[in-house]
Amino acid sequence: MTPQPLFCFVVPCFNEEDNVESTVNSIRAAVPAPDDYEIILVDDCSHDRTLKRMQALAAADRRIRMLHNPVNLSLGGSYKRGVAAAAAKHVMIVPGDDGFPAQSIAEILRHTGEADIVIPVVTNQRVRTWFRALASRGFTVLLNWIFWLDVGYYNGAVLHRTDLLRTIEINTNSFAYQGEALVKLIARGATYTHCYVKIRERAAGKSSALKPKNQIAVWKTISHLLSAVGLFRRFRIG
Repeated sequence: MTPQPLFCFVVPCFNEEDNVESTVNSIRAAVPAPDDYEIILVDDCSHDRTLKRMQALAAADRRIRMLHNPVNLSLGGSYKRGVAAAAAKHVMIVPGDDGFPAQSIAEILRHTGEADIVIPVVTNQRVRTWFRALASRGFTVLLNWIFWLDVGYYNGAVLHRTDLLRTIEINTNSFAYQGEALVKLIARGATYTHCYVKIRERAAGKSSALKPKNQIAVWKTISHLLSAVGLFRRFRIG
C-alpha cells in the first residue's frame, strides 16, 4: 500500500507552455524528502502546448498527475479540482508561472505543523507591475478591515491541511478563491501563522489577474462572504 504523501502541490496553468516545467523543477528543488510529495498539474483549457508539456512531465515522473479542464475554470476553479484530487496531508498551490522560487517554497514548507494554515507574505511586491501590487494590497486591506483580521497576504501559495480545507465550500472560481477560503476557515476557528517570502516575475507570457471579469468576481466574493460568515470578528470582540 502506497504511504500517504506529506505534501500536494497543485499547479494550475493557462497557456504556460514555457513555464510549467520550470515550476515543477522549483517544487522538486524545494521539497526536503524526494518521495514525500505529489504534484497535480491542472491544464485550464490552454490554447498552446501546455497540455502536451504536462503529459510529458507526468509520463516521466510517477509523483506527477495531471488534470485537464474541458472548459476554462480560472485559477480558483483549477485549484479546487486539484484539491479534490489531492491524496497528501497538506495541499499548496504553486501557480504555473514559476513565480515562486524554490527557496520561497521551501520556506513555506519549513513552517508545516505550526498552525492549521501557513500564509506566506510577499516582501518584494515591486517585481510586479505597480497596479497589480496596488490591487493585491487593496484586497488585503479591505478583507482585513471588513472581517477584523490581520492576514498579511491573501493571494499567495498558502499551505493548508487538506482535511480542514475540505470542510468548506469555495464558491468562487476567480482569483479571490484563497481570500474566500481563508476568511471562512478562520471564522470557524482555524489557526494560522505567517512566513515571509520573495517572488519573481514570470519568465514568459502575461498574467490575467487584472482582467475586468476577475475584478468583478472579487466583489462578488466579498458579498458572498458577508452573507456566509458576517462580520464575525466584530461581534466576537466586546
